[in-house]
Amino acid sequence: MGELFGPYRVYEQLGAGGMATVHRAELVADDGEKQIVALKCLLPELSRNTSFVRRFIDEARLGQKLRHANIAKTFDVGKIDKTHYIALEYVRGPTVQQLFMRALQGKTMPVFIALHIVTQTARALAYAHGLREETGRPLNLIHRDIAPSNIIVSDTGSTKLIDFGVAKTASGHVRTAAGSIIGKLGYVAPEYLSGKLDARVDIYSLGVVAYELLTARKLFDVDDVRTAHQLRSCEIELPSKINTCVSAGIDDIVMKALAFDPDARWQSAFDFYTALSDFVHNTGLEVHDRDVAEWIGKELDAQVSEPTLPPIRTSEFEIDIEAAFARVRAKTHPSIQDELLTG
Repeated sequence: MGELFGPYRVYEQLGAGGMATVHRAELVADDGEKQIVALKCLLPELSRNTSFVRRFIDEARLGQKLRHANIAKTFDVGKIDKTHYIALEYVRGPTVQQLFMRALQGKTMPVFIALHIVTQTARALAYAHGLREETGRPLNLIHRDIAPSNIIVSDTGSTKLIDFGVAKTASGHVRTAAGSIIGKLGYVAPEYLSGKLDARVDIYSLGVVAYELLTARKLFDVDDVRTAHQLRSCEIELPSKINTCVSAGIDDIVMKALAFDPDARWQSAFDFYTALSDFVHNTGLEVHDRDVAEWIGKELDAQVSEPTLPPIRTSEFEIDIEAAFARVRAKTHPSIQDELLTG
């Protein structure tokens, strides 16, 4: 039957991490309608630590500002009894990490599917990077953990970027230890060691994801920072040399994202998105979400298409239940570029 927790009926645990647990839950609305959410709860032993509580709340508030079709939503944040919680969108579908692991086993992803996933993720990043405070001041958001495990492809074929739990903003809304390496070593940009980071680190990380999906090969298989830095200074083999279905045009776009020097990369996620979008449109590689959903339905086992949770920090889910929440959410003033990218 599930256990009642405020307006939620809580069911099985979906995942757990060092900071929180996530359970499948139903929101019981005033009209009796029930909607599935993923309920993330701060661990009881951390609820007495004001630093962890602030981080948890800051994560939720940032998530509430992110209102985009390709970013999993944060619906609600609050405290019931002594438990801090965040209600998250529930996305049914595999992570890109799961799709990539299948590719490593010989079940290669078609180029048009890979490009669709990367293009939609770049679109989400372009929106997030352009987000502004209510005052109009740029938020200067950096995700800092773009990786296959933080991208989900829903069973409707839409790509969802998740896990802004380690994101950095100009106003410091999400706190992390100074000088720490955030993100997975196989995907972090070279400039991480210098500590001089801007939104171009996300472009680099997405470039690594694109390379791996197109080639079915790990680009940097490393487990220590120094080796990661050394590998990034080496020459990278063109994707087309590994996968003959990849054209020179794709090579150019991906390799620019992977430039060692940030000044040689795409200078914004919007530029990266535009290059990808124009390319697939002009070359006939453009597909729709339904095409991706059909491919996933045919190619994936039933087990892998169940709801999945990467390391628990933030949002990952997919049912629109905004009308069920009465809370006033954080609002932003989108720029023209934001409006173009909001889907």
